[in-house]
Amino acid sequence: MTTRYTLSACIILVAVGALPALAVAAPIQPGLWELAMTVTADGKVDTVPAGRACLTPQDIEHPTRALPRPGGACTLSNVQRTADRATYDLTCAENQVNSRGRADITLGGDRYDGKVEMMLIGKSGGGMPVAMAISARRVGDCPP
Repeated sequence: MTTRYTLSACIILVAVGALPALAVAAPIQPGLWELAMTVTADGKVDTVPAGRACLTPQDIEHPTRALPRPGGACTLSNVQRTADRATYDLTCAENQVNSRGRADITLGGDRYDGKVEMMLIGKSGGGMPVAMAISARRVGDCPP
């Protein structure tokens, strides 16, 4: 598996998992959310196409279901939540790549912004730092 493929898979899974994760941390609104992300890895900056996800009232109320679980087997630890911020550590494994990192998200009701800093560790043991800047906003109601 190439580093680029592994990185792309990790980015997409983090992006999709990040949307519901933040519902627990603040009284954000249910509805349709759009997430944009910029990724910096190996000195290169890539913009990931925007993704959308629907947050239900149940997602917002549940204490653990809304926490992110990016692809592979992930463990969250050191989760700290306040009304306007969420921070947590991630440890994940997918195929022959392990990753670990920290997320720091600022919440604002109908939007959130933040960063995720990860270290991807391949089979050979070498690591590659990856930084993700995330911005999400509520764009409307969920489709019926």
